[in-house]
Amino acid sequence: MSEKSGFLKSQLWSIILIVLVLIMGVEILFLVQENKKLREALSHSRGPVKILSPEEEVPSLAGVNLKGEEFKLTYPSSKKTVLFWFSPVCPSCEENLEFWKEIYQNHSSENLRFVGVTSFGKDKTEEFVKKFQLTFPVIIVSDLSLLDKYKVEVVPQTMLIDTSGTVQKVWPGPLSENYKKEIESMIS
Repeated sequence: MSEKSGFLKSQLWSIILIVLVLIMGVEILFLVQENKKLREALSHSRGPVKILSPEEEVPSLAGVNLKGEEFKLTYPSSKKTVLFWFSPVCPSCEENLEFWKEIYQNHSSENLRFVGVTSFGKDKTEEFVKKFQLTFPVIIVSDLSLLDKYKVEVVPQTMLIDTSGTVQKVWPGPLSENYKKEIESMIS
């Protein structure tokens, strides 16, 4: 009887093993199909990021600062403007914060105003500002149509705007060392 019992146990384990292999095979097929769908979706990307072109005029920009006060940028202005569009949940936005803090400290004067702009809520934005000890002005825009008007499709995005409200240059995404040098020379 024990020989028969051992044979049955062996058969049962074989059946369990076959069922597990079948389940894993089905799971692998499912993952292969999902991978194929993701690759197809990525191959149909939106194309190049659209940004404002030099010589385009920008509209006034209104938002609220972290104290809850209305903040408005209008043109013409007596100063050039650097807008740093960011999100407090964007790791790429964090990469250049030391550079922006330095730019603000060294170049913000009678000739240049520097403003961080986000469309995120006040709590997350305040947390971000405190975490990275930002001293430059930050505004929260609630009019999301401004993102379309300023063609902010990616963050971070940096814009240099002259005193008349005309775009001089836009740098989408994290800043390379070449971009940093270009920004330094354009604002100096």
